[in-house]
Amino acid sequence: MEIFLKILFLLLAYLIGSIPFGFIFGKMNGIDIREVGSKNIGATNAGRALGFKYALLTYLCDMLKGAIIVFLFRFEIIPSTYCVLNPMLYGLLAVIGHTFPIYLKFKGGKSVACGSGVLGAYCPILLPIAIVIFAIIFLITKYVSLGSLIGALFMFIGTIITTAIAGQFNFDNYNPDGSLWAYNWYFIIFSFVIMAIIYIKHSSNIKRLINGNENKINIKKKEKTEN
Repeated sequence: MEIFLKILFLLLAYLIGSIPFGFIFGKMNGIDIREVGSKNIGATNAGRALGFKYALLTYLCDMLKGAIIVFLFRFEIIPSTYCVLNPMLYGLLAVIGHTFPIYLKFKGGKSVACGSGVLGAYCPILLPIAIVIFAIIFLITKYVSLGSLIGALFMFIGTIITTAIAGQFNFDNYNPDGSLWAYNWYFIIFSFVIMAIIYIKHSSNIKRLINGNENKINIKKKEKTEN
């Protein structure tokens, strides 16, 4: 039974991560957002197609699907007996699900919202700081992509800082009293992989930013721009 549950939670992490909320909200409004704007299923393109309300709703849902199993293991709502390696593994699987969703023939989003949910569930203090950093960059530049990239970089750097503060540069799963999971090398490594996925999915945005031709965005006006 223990092995079965371990496999089940791993599979659930991927399947939950694969739920394409932006696509679902688009279909509910008679729009296939894969045919609009950047053709991405994430929050930014949902905003282009459906307006700010759906951009925010898509972001929150995508964030939640990355956070849910990580949070349940991180705070031992699900016993650690059923956890493989570390809760961050389940977050990585959710991100992979969002990036390569089985429900949409493995063509998914860029994983910013899902990835932020993962790290926010594991280390809650990082998420609001990252959101503020994203908001500042976006308000100044109007580049969602730049805000997302800098926010993702900050969250990775934050994993190193919090691990250093905890003094837990090891591969231990959790603190001896079982109440909280330690910040450790698993936290750093899985966070790095998630950041790498985000940067790879934003490769075209990075090229446009470097070349100075990345398009700015105003979600409320539903500009048909690339992100």
